[in-house]
Amino acid sequence: MFDGLIVGNLARLITESVKPECLTEIRLRIGRRLLLLTSSEVNPRIYPRQAGGTYIVTREDVDGIIARATNMSPYSVSDEMIKGYIPCKNLRIGVGGEGVSDGGKLLNVKNISYLSIRIPHQIRSAADGIIDSVYAVSACDGCGESVTAECGEHEKQVRNTLIISPPGCGKTTVLRELARLLSAHKNVVVIDERYELASVTDGIPALDVGDADIVSGVPKSVAYENSIRAMNPEVIVTDELFRENEISAICDVMRCGVKVIASVHGDSVEALQRSDVYAELVKRFDTAVVLRRKPIGSVKEIVKL
Repeated sequence: MFDGLIVGNLARLITESVKPECLTEIRLRIGRRLLLLTSSEVNPRIYPRQAGGTYIVTREDVDGIIARATNMSPYSVSDEMIKGYIPCKNLRIGVGGEGVSDGGKLLNVKNISYLSIRIPHQIRSAADGIIDSVYAVSACDGCGESVTAECGEHEKQVRNTLIISPPGCGKTTVLRELARLLSAHKNVVVIDERYELASVTDGIPALDVGDADIVSGVPKSVAYENSIRAMNPEVIVTDELFRENEISAICDVMRCGVKVIASVHGDSVEALQRSDVYAELVKRFDTAVVLRRKPIGSVKEIVKL
């Protein structure tokens, strides 16, 4: 399950405590209980036990995972660790520790004591409930009022779509499936800054995004511009928009005529519209899909913007 990242007794405890298809996250905090998060509504939080009680995470556990994740060279991923994560094959490892800064700029992370290992799952039905709202015939005088009506004179068009939810609700899973489905019809470029959408290792995606082209590990504001110039995308699929420069860049992408499918943290469309940072972003999109917390990837509402 862990492809050599977690080994020995720790790996055994995890595999004995939860089915692989249910495991969504592993949290390790030195000196505290090992925590497994699952997709089960009955038992979403599991603390593995061994003889003598619950398993307590050690410094050796954390250091060993970091060493294996970085091929014994943590300095090789220092740029990613400054951003809060370590890319590792098809996994993303969030890190927490002490920051080393100078003049307000974070230079390094040391004494890492907290790891959050997110386990991606390919759910091929994750976008079934929204694909007809994302890729549809537009309403017009010739084909009636329905935005999903079939019309021989009008081609389906991709709508600029914003996927909204709090963390851990399946935004990445839904984006991955939308990229896979749309790539059968359009030139799709996946901007995967944190290696979550396609989990590229040595240039090869571990997760299926169909016939989409993939740009991994590149800051979004740079990747957007380079992709427009060099890869002729009709659709860009990108994960969590967060900083103001990313929002400004994605607005420029849409101005160029490229359709965008993106995700953002939030509880509702209304909450984003009240935000000074996100209000302008919402105005640029055609459709918003708000996800529920459980089950992962389920749709709370689809809003035409």
